[in-house]
Amino acid sequence: MNVVEKLKSMGVEITEEIKKAFPDDMVSSLEVKKKKDRIEELEKKENAWQEEQTKLQKELNDLRESNADVKTWQEKVEELNQTLENERRERAQKEETERLNGLVMDFFKDKTFVNEITGNAIKAQLIETLGTDAARGKSISDLFDAIVKDDKGEYKPNILIDPKTLVAQQRRSSIVGRNIGTGGNGEKLSMAELMKLKNQDPDIDINQYLNQE
Repeated sequence: MNVVEKLKSMGVEITEEIKKAFPDDMVSSLEVKKKKDRIEELEKKENAWQEEQTKLQKELNDLRESNADVKTWQEKVEELNQTLENERRERAQKEETERLNGLVMDFFKDKTFVNEITGNAIKAQLIETLGTDAARGKSISDLFDAIVKDDKGEYKPNILIDPKTLVAQQRRSSIVGRNIGTGGNGEKLSMAELMKLKNQDPDIDINQYLNQE
């Protein structure tokens, strides 16, 4: 069952915006719940904003019907209009930040940072850059490279773990996890298995394991 059908079964009204936001892909119950919760959250924010706008409009109408002098009425109108404008601006900024955050999170799916703190710092910097004029005419990949690469186009140290290094680390962890050598309950890798690992990753040093009993 795709997202739209799932939302329909939950009693959610399906608008054109929702249809565009959710492609016809298969998702888990957890993903459906997350999307439904997000829709409810946005609807609550929209309702709160509408209520506030209605309240301010009523206040303005009451003032018009009162005997306030023209200057007081004009000042109040300007105040109310400014309040509404500020709320619209804040709402638009929040929605744009959420949109950019989603773009960056999708872009980071295949990226591995040296630690969480570094990843969060790069994420915040990339989101900030996307919201400036510097992002015009550039892809998110271009902006990311400008942050993590030096003038020679090489990756700066202590930011990313490149895929090759990550695979090598995982394979080394696999070797350690299988307890090569003596002691413990692990199963020693055979010569054929060691050679296979060496062929897959030439950087792995298997000599230390060859003479172990």
